Amino acid sequence: NGEFFEIQSGFAQNAITGFARIDERSAGIVANNPKVNVGCLDINSCNKISRFVRFCDAFNIPIITFVDTGGFFPSVEQEQQGILRHCAKLFYSYSEATVPLITAIVRKAYGSSYAALGSKFVGAGIVYAYPSAEIALIDPETYVELEYGEEISKAENPAERRRKLVEEIREKMSPLDAASKGHIDDVIDPRFTRSKIIGALRIMETKREKLPPKKHGNPPV
Repeated sequence: NGEFFEIQSGFAQNAITGFARIDERSAGIVANNPKVNVGCLDINSCNKISRFVRFCDAFNIPIITFVDTGGFFPSVEQEQQGILRHCAKLFYSYSEATVPLITAIVRKAYGSSYAALGSKFVGAGIVYAYPSAEIALIDPETYVELEYGEEISKAENPAERRRKLVEEIREKMSPLDAASKGHIDDVIDPRFTRSKIIGALRIMETKREKLPPKKHGNPPV
């Protein structure tokens, strides 16, 4: 009925977590908020998402993730506070979850944050992507500056050369390339997102995954 019950709405606003009902089923929703820090993940957002994923897993609630992230937030302060340790919590929470994991890559999916947020690498069952999705290690502008900076500076028209290189790299970031490698199950029309998710939930309704027994099942501190 168009209702969304958000959890911790005032904390780590670059990430959104909450509950919704889809096809008469309860589902946990995780999403990046590109309006805050370009959707980049920091320590607080990693903790917010990982706690929510573990909660859903404890109560057998499927998790739907909408990815639009520029990566992990780069700053000296975040590194000094141990962001890598908190990134590990995020990876751990998704990879140990036994509930259905369904992911839709909406726009940007850069760096290891893409891998952590419900990708095939952490055991997602079904991953969709919009045609507008860009999947890569870093954004194309930064990549071009790092890889072709000297070539651009020597070009007759540096601005035009930079533009063409960015376009070439952006084409390689197409979701079709990721789909050909098996990282994405389907590139979908955004208008059919809900119906696709409903279909995925029905397919994975009887999912029963048994992880190897662990002596220590606690996430990184």
